[in-house]
Amino acid sequence: MRDRHGANRGVGLAMWVGMRNSLVLAFVLTGCAADLGSAPPQPMNNGPKPDSPSPQPPPQPMPQPAVDMGPDDTTCGGMQFALTRVPPNVLLVLDRSGSMQEPIDATSSTSKWDDLKAALTSVIGTYDSQLQLGASLFADASSGNSCAPGKIDVATGAMHGAQILTQINASSPGSNTPTASTLDNVIANGKLNDPTRDNVVVLATDGEPNCGDTDVTSRINTLYAQNPPVKTYVIGVGDATASDPSTLNAWAVAGHTAQTGAATQYYQANSPSDLKTAFDAIAGGLVSCTFKLGATPPDPSQLYVWQNGQPVPADPANGFVYDASGPSVILKGTTCDNLQKNPSTKIQVVYGCPSPPPIN
Repeated sequence: MRDRHGANRGVGLAMWVGMRNSLVLAFVLTGCAADLGSAPPQPMNNGPKPDSPSPQPPPQPMPQPAVDMGPDDTTCGGMQFALTRVPPNVLLVLDRSGSMQEPIDATSSTSKWDDLKAALTSVIGTYDSQLQLGASLFADASSGNSCAPGKIDVATGAMHGAQILTQINASSPGSNTPTASTLDNVIANGKLNDPTRDNVVVLATDGEPNCGDTDVTSRINTLYAQNPPVKTYVIGVGDATASDPSTLNAWAVAGHTAQTGAATQYYQANSPSDLKTAFDAIAGGLVSCTFKLGATPPDPSQLYVWQNGQPVPADPANGFVYDASGPSVILKGTTCDNLQKNPSTKIQVVYGCPSPPPIN
């Protein structure tokens, strides 16, 4: 409950006050808010015995709140939650076919494979701590078969960027394009089935499949039909995909990631800088806006969220919502967009106090 001035009436301040050689504990509870615990009752004192000194009352234990929400560092006694961001699983499915040895356009002096390595080095350097990355390169170079489906070279996981770069730097283009069968392996072995986080494929290729079954759209549909659903982002590399965008457009639509307002529904890269921009745009959009709370709040209506010291409204369109199953706070709309554009944005969640906490 709050009074007409907006001050919190549910949780008061708990403090030790030193007065000479004695300690006095003040713990104020007002209104009708959730019970955050109290000190155990003390036995009655019938007074000192005759001729004995008056005993000093022992220090009483600090009442412990029912939930540990971090230090009381707000101005009105609220408790700040410890937050854990929930990063998505992102599997990079990368074409290493022979045509990736060619330049991305007539003005480029580097190969598409080198451009891909440079773009991934940049995006991993920026987003490795925000995404659980993994990789599959196709075709599988270790098989000796130019149409062998790509395997899961690096499983998705926290801070796997260095492993991915090692794998890519040790590889070179020189195969056909078994895109459909590689996605079969992703479906079977990619482990993109974590219900606690988003699960995503990013498919980068410089041409259409040319090994046996070429029905990529059905595989992308299968990924999205999984529980939880797996979205597929599509990047076309160079003029071979640009000359006939209809196939990759269909893939993006099936993956539920189609762009609106762009020249293509997938991400078309016609230069090395385009390729970096495509990866940055996808990775930035995947930065998680879900923050798992360190404990369950007694009354979710008493949650206050701050973004770089500015209040975020409880608003399912452009503010935040509370998800009891987490328990989590999820940023929505423009608030989430701001975080994804600036992954270092400071997010703070406070229980029981509408005053902003210090940013540290």
